[in-house]
Amino acid sequence: MKSYKEFEKMYIGESDIASLTMVGFAPEQGLTAQLLHFGGDNAYSAYIVDEPDVEIGAHYSLVGSFNSWLKIYDDRELVFERCSDNIEVYRAGEYGCIIHLH
Repeated sequence: MKSYKEFEKMYIGESDIASLTMVGFAPEQGLTAQLLHFGGDNAYSAYIVDEPDVEIGAHYSLVGSFNSWLKIYDDRELVFERCSDNIEVYRAGEYGCIIHLH
């Protein structure tokens, strides 16, 4: 089984308020928006994991679950957009982020 660290990191935005905005379609909620918090103001990146069976470190916590699509906005604009049957967003520490598409 692969580790999340074997996948590419991609820029997902930057913020002066230590948060990005995730908008997507969530199971049993429909259209939803939620904040993706980080440990400080900065530019952020995430591992983009696009295989179903991947080992994600136990230090990561699931912070968002979407189906069909996900868009991420930073302080200024839409930066990231993906479609997939299942999309899970994980966070760890100050800046760790994984977006799991499966």
